[in-house]
Order: sequence, then structure tokens, then C-alpha cells
Amino acid sequence: MGSKNEGRRYADGYDALKAELFNARRRNIQPPPKLTLSQWAERYAQLSRETSAQTGRFHAFQYQVGIMDAITDPAVEMVTVQKSARVGYTKILDHVAGFYIHQDPSPILVVQPRVEDAEDYSVTEIEPMLRDTPVLSEIVGDLKKKDSKQKINKRVFRNGASMSFVGANSPGGFRRITSRIVLFDEVDGYPVMGAGKEGDQIKLGIKRTETFWNRKIILGSTPTVKGESRIEKSYSSSDQRKYYVPCPHCGEYQVLEWGGPDTPYGMKWDKDENGVGIPDSVFYVCKATSCLIHESDKEEMVRRGEWRATKPFKGHAGFQIWAAYSLFVNASWKNLVAEWLEVKDDPLMRQTFVNLVLGETYEDRGDRALQEERLAARCEVWSAEVPDGVAVITVGVDTQNDRFECEVVGWGMNEESWSIDFEVIEGDMETPGPWDRLDAYLKRIWYRSDGRGFEVMAVCHDSGGHHTQKVYNFAKARLGRRIWAIKGESAVGGKRSPIWPTKTPSKRNKSSFRPVIIGVNAAKDSIRSRLHLVEHGPGFMHYPVDRDINYFAQLTAERSVRKTSGGQVYRVWELPPGRANEALDCRVYAYAALCGLMHLGLKLNKRAEEVNATLGVPVMRPEPEMVESAPDQEGEAPKSAGPTVTPAEAPRKKSLASRLA
Repeated sequence: MGSKNEGRRYADGYDALKAELFNARRRNIQPPPKLTLSQWAERYAQLSRETSAQTGRFHAFQYQVGIMDAITDPAVEMVTVQKSARVGYTKILDHVAGFYIHQDPSPILVVQPRVEDAEDYSVTEIEPMLRDTPVLSEIVGDLKKKDSKQKINKRVFRNGASMSFVGANSPGGFRRITSRIVLFDEVDGYPVMGAGKEGDQIKLGIKRTETFWNRKIILGSTPTVKGESRIEKSYSSSDQRKYYVPCPHCGEYQVLEWGGPDTPYGMKWDKDENGVGIPDSVFYVCKATSCLIHESDKEEMVRRGEWRATKPFKGHAGFQIWAAYSLFVNASWKNLVAEWLEVKDDPLMRQTFVNLVLGETYEDRGDRALQEERLAARCEVWSAEVPDGVAVITVGVDTQNDRFECEVVGWGMNEESWSIDFEVIEGDMETPGPWDRLDAYLKRIWYRSDGRGFEVMAVCHDSGGHHTQKVYNFAKARLGRRIWAIKGESAVGGKRSPIWPTKTPSKRNKSSFRPVIIGVNAAKDSIRSRLHLVEHGPGFMHYPVDRDINYFAQLTAERSVRKTSGGQVYRVWELPPGRANEALDCRVYAYAALCGLMHLGLKLNKRAEEVNATLGVPVMRPEPEMVESAPDQEGEAPKSAGPTVTPAEAPRKKSLASRLA
């Protein structure tokens, strides 16, 4: 009897095992239901403890749905997402991988900025997702078991899907990889020069997909500098979709924008009695009818929002999204305002805010106060060549291949300045003609309304680009008039030099002649800051009515660019391709000349008080003064800028420092 019961139990167990194997086989051969990416994520995706503050089922924000479904849309081949931080983009990438592993087994390539980033993404994002998502864990198997096919940079699955992880800084990382799905993450962080000698990383990755008619190419990144941003370039070639949300009061659909002090819409907040912003008071002003929108309205606005393309669709869907739409707690509007108030006065941190919070490229051509039209609109009419208030005149000379460009600048109390003249001297630089005309121009006397004449006290002449030796010869022969050949610093490794050098080389190490190395980046910092000033007084820069819009376009042409060297982050000024900046260079050199005078002992405010005291009193041309050469340029310099001083007069001459004071 016992043996029969044992046989029956054995048969029952065998039948149960057979049924389970049969059902498993049926599950394996049955295709999964066809879903969009957002439907798949809503049904299957799980949040892991390593990557989310809360674990459990994933629920998408409405703006994420549009991005995800474009990726699985058969009509879309390429998707670009220009985004800020805190919008949940990384989870979208995770779900793309999960979808194509489970729903449509495919070879997937993930490209991160560095090899270390690629390995970290594999371990901290993909591995927890494979472990915690049941439909994926069934395909993957036991991740704890050592499997030669499961490596950090290459994962192969039972159903034929695979994932490869590559760093954009790896020259050979793209070799021997064929992929249908390629995910480019943080493309603005890729090395500028490409993957070694192999070429541009995005082109290399796309080339890996050429054998697939149904390939998918996804690019996503926070942007960086305008004109250099890869994600900006890719988004501009897409259909440029933006997320429109309805005003809870008037119902008008609109794109959320940060706005600014001169715009009537966007983020606004109150200030306390000291003029300090109050983040808790933030509200949003509707662009359509100026309705006041509060944070409590955001969730419903986002839920009812929709993506709208602003350019024709040609197989490339582009999305732009920023933190104001995010429903994460750390992206509340009051937090965004608090972050802005903390960084608004720091150019380096301000770029971080624009990139990571607004999701926009950064171009430090100044705030709206520095638009060329506004600078041109504040030009002035003066009663004479030299306006009242000028005490010292310097000149900056920019040397081009076929011309000199010169700015004559008057300086007054607390470095308030007036642009007295801007001259272009053209000619064949291999002949004496333009050099003679430049010499005569620098000897010119400039007159105030009461008849007082002002000589040029110092000149900085650019020698760094064109006709270097000729500039050296010209300046060396005129050191007595303080005409100094200069060259801008290279700012290698983030080093920022003072505008005028504080130390001079020793006699033992000096050659017979060398240019003054000036800190052009520091000078441009100062000039850009002063262009923001709107009230006359210390540092304000005055311009006459004869300056056109092109002049101010040159003056504001350069942008402040963030660089990294040896782990140190610093900023330098760079000229975008196709722009001219001669007006800026001339002002830098004229300012450097003033700094050189002050290094030699000029006390500008004291001199301004003395000169202004004579205002309205007719005076003759001032007596020529003895002058000395720059501290790090040697050579036989003239002893006087004017008539020879007789021995009887010599004892009455003061030292250079006292005369400059």
C-alpha cells in the first residue's frame, strides 16, 4: 500500500513539473504584448533603493510620457532631449534599456562621457533595475552568480538582447560593436577633441547602427556653452518640441520661462526692506494675461500639459524641458529662486544655474543691459573732444594685418572713463606710411572746452598677433613717451595674471627688449562688469554719439567660458567664430596703459582733483614733462617728450612718481 502511494505522489509530482515546464515554454515562445515605452514603464518598471528616494512602482510625469513614447514611435529614428537636472531623464534611459531587453530584444549601446561613468551607470543604474524588475530578472537570471557573459561593460541576456557600455574618452571603445539602440548620455560632457584619433564620438556611435533599418538614436544632456554645445546643435536640427501647460485661471497654454527683471512674465518674488529676495513669496506671472500662478497649481498644469513641435518633423524628435516643470520636492519653485539668489552675482555659479536648472546654453554676453542697442542708446553729446572730468588720457592700439585700430580713453575720478576717439589707420604695414600716421596720431593734443590740452600719457600697443618685430621696433624707439609693446597672457592651467605685472625681471635675466605681459582676462572681467553700470560715477564708461551698433557688438563680442585644468575650474574669455572684437581689445589695452601708469606712481584721484580745479580757467598747453620707460622694457629711450631741459631747470624737475601723482 505504501509503495502505491509513493508511486502516485511521484507521478503527481512529475505531472506538476511537466505542466510547469510546459507553461514556461509557452511563456518563452509567446511574444510580450505590444506596448509603448510609457505603458511598459507604468506596467513593469520598479524603483530601486540605490537610485530612488522611494522604492516601488514607477509613475511617470506627463512630460516624461511624451519623451518615452517618441522613442518607441516607429516614425521616429532620432530623439534629442535638451534638459536640466531633476526632470527624471536618467529613469527614461533606464526604461529604454528595460523595454528593449524585454519587449524587443536588441543590442543596446550606452555612451557616457568617460569610461568610469559608463561603468558606474552599468553598476548603479542598470544592475539594480535588472534585479528589481521581475520581467527582467526572469530574463537575466541570478546576477549573484558569476557569469562570464555578465561584465560591467558588457551584459548579454538569455533572449538575445545585450548591453554595451562605452566611455566617450576611449579611442577603441566603439570598435567591434554593432547596435540597434544607441543611448548617448550627457553629450556636452564628451571630450572636445573626440575619441582619440577615431573621430567624433556621436558619429562613431551612430555608425555602429548602420546595419539596422529600425535603429533608434537617443541623445540627452544638460547644455553648456552657447555655440559649442552638442545637445544644442542636435536639438536645433530636430522638430524642437516644447512643453505647453495651461494657465489655471485663463486656460491659455504657454511654455514656462524663467523670465527676468525686464520681462512682465515668468518667475517673480518679493523683496524685504533691504532689497533681499524672499524665495517663499515666489509666484509665476502668466505670459498671456498676467494671471498669478502659485506652486500649488503646478501639478495640475503639468498633468494637462502637452508637447508641441515648433519646427517640421523629419524623423528627428527634439524635446526641451527644465526644472520648473518637475514635481520632485527639491525642484519646487521656491528652491529654484533660492538657488538663483545664491549664485546670481557669481559668473561661474551663474552658468551652472543656467545649464543645470534652466536647461539652457550659457552665453555671458551680459544681461539685457549689455545688449548692443541699449549701450548705443546711452551714448552722449559732449561740448568738446575731452569731456569735463577727464584727468589722464591713454591709448590702446590693436595691430591687425592691414591696419591699426586705436581707442583714445580719458580717465577721471575712481576710473570713470570717456571714450574720446576711435581711429582706424589702414595701409601696407610693410611700408613706413601707416607707422608714421600712427606716430602722429599718438602725438596729437586733445582739448577740453575751456582750452586745456591733454597729451597722451601712455600707450599699450598690441604685439601678440601681427607684425610683432615691427611693433617692438616702434615701441622701443618711443619708450620715452611711454609707448609700451604688450602681449596678452595665455592663462595656461587657469592662471589669472594681474592686469599689469607686479614684478619685473632682474637685469641679469632680461633680454635687450621684451613686451609687457598683461592680464587680458582680468581686464575683460573689469570692463564687462563696468558695462553693467547704469549710473554715472566710479567705473562708469561713457561713449559719444558717433559710435554705431557695430562698435558695441565688438565691445560685447566675447563670452566667458568655463575651463578645467588639473581638477581646477576657471574661466577665460573667448571670441566666438565669425565675430570681431577690436573695440574690446583696444579698451583692454587702454586700461592696461592706465594700470601701467599707476604702477609707476600715478595717483589718479589726486590728479583728477587738481585737473578739475582748473576747469573753466583758460590754460596754455602744459609744459612737457620728463618721462621714463616701462619697468620691463629696456633700450635707449628719449629723456624728454618735449624740448631739452637746460641744466638750470633740471634741479626743479620732480621725480616721476611725484609728477604722476
